[in-house]
Amino acid sequence: MRFLYLRLQHFRNIDFTELDLDAPRVFLLGENGQGKSNLLEALGLVTALRSFRTQSMAALPKQGEQGYAAVYELDHEVQGRTELEIQSGSGSRAVQMDGEKVTRLGDFIGRLPVVPLSSGDLMILRGSPAERRRFIDLTLSAVDGAYYNALRYYHKGVAERNRLLKKGGSDAELSAFEAEIAPHAITIGERRRIGVSMLRDTLKRVYSDIAEADEGPELVFNASVPVGQVESFRRLLQDARQRDRIIGSTQKGPHRDDFQLNLQVGGAREYASDGQQRGLCVALRIAQAKIFEERLGLQPVILADDVLGELDPHRKAGFWRACPESYQIIATGTEPPPDTHEWLMYKVQGGGFEQQ
Repeated sequence: MRFLYLRLQHFRNIDFTELDLDAPRVFLLGENGQGKSNLLEALGLVTALRSFRTQSMAALPKQGEQGYAAVYELDHEVQGRTELEIQSGSGSRAVQMDGEKVTRLGDFIGRLPVVPLSSGDLMILRGSPAERRRFIDLTLSAVDGAYYNALRYYHKGVAERNRLLKKGGSDAELSAFEAEIAPHAITIGERRRIGVSMLRDTLKRVYSDIAEADEGPELVFNASVPVGQVESFRRLLQDARQRDRIIGSTQKGPHRDDFQLNLQVGGAREYASDGQQRGLCVALRIAQAKIFEERLGLQPVILADDVLGELDPHRKAGFWRACPESYQIIATGTEPPPDTHEWLMYKVQGGGFEQQ
C-alpha cells in the first residue's frame, strides 16, 4: 500500500494543505512544533481511525474549529486506487471509502495498514500495562476479526458488570453478565497467547538486524488469570464478587493482562540501555509491520516521526536492513537525510508545506 495524495483541513495547527505523496520515500523537514508530527498523525488515522499520539480525539481539530476533514488517495494491493474521506465535527465522525459509508469500525480496521514509529513508543516499554495492551490489541485486532469482536463485547460486558457492582446489583444480575463475559475472555486469552508468540518470533528476527549483538529479545505474555475454560472463568468472577463490590470494579480478567519485553540482561525496562530500549521499540514496530504484511497480504506504510535521528549509527543502519525497501516510508526530522536525492522533500513551517 502507498499514500498518493492527502488533502487536510483544520487538523491540529494545519489550516489547509494538499500534498503529493506519490513516492517511495517522503521527508518532512522543519523545526519542532511546525506541524511535521501533526501530518503523520493525520496519515496514521487510516488504520483504526485513532491517533497514535493521544487517546483524546477532541484534541485533533485546529483550535477554534469544530472539526477537521481529511481526504486520502492510496494505491492498494487489493482495491487498486482507493479514496478515503474522514469528516469529524461536533462529537460525530463520518467515514467513506470509495464513496461507500463506513458504519462499523470492525469492517474497516486493518484494511489500510500504517505503522507509526515515534519517541512515544518508549511508553510501550516504560509505561503502564494499558500502553502495552493498547499496542497488542491494535496489532491483533487489525489481523483477526474474531479477536476484535471478542475484545469489544468483553469490555462492554465488564463496564456493565462494574456498573452493577457500584449500584449494588443482585447476584442474579451479576451472574447474567458474568455468563456473557466469560466466552469473550477465553477467546481474548487464547488469541493473545497465539498472537504474542507470533509477534515474539518476528521480533527476534527483526531485532537481529538492528542490535549490535545477539541480545536475546523476548516478549512475554503475563495473563491476569490463566487461560482456561469458560466455566472456570465464570466461577472466578463469581468468587470475586465480594471483593469487587468493595472496590467497585472487576479486578481480574484480560483487561488486567500485561506484556513484558526482556533482553539477556533482564527486563528491558529495568536493565536495558537507552539505545537498547529505543532499538527494541523500533524492532517491535517493524515486527508489527511484518505481521500486517503476512496476515493481511498488504505492505504497510511506515511513518517515522523523528525516530531515525534518535538512533545511534549502528541501529540506524539496522533500521534500513530490517525495513523492506518496498515499504513506503514517510519520515520527519529537523535535519535533512544524507541521501536527499532519494526523497520527496517538503519544508514544513507554521503548518504549511512547501515542496523542495
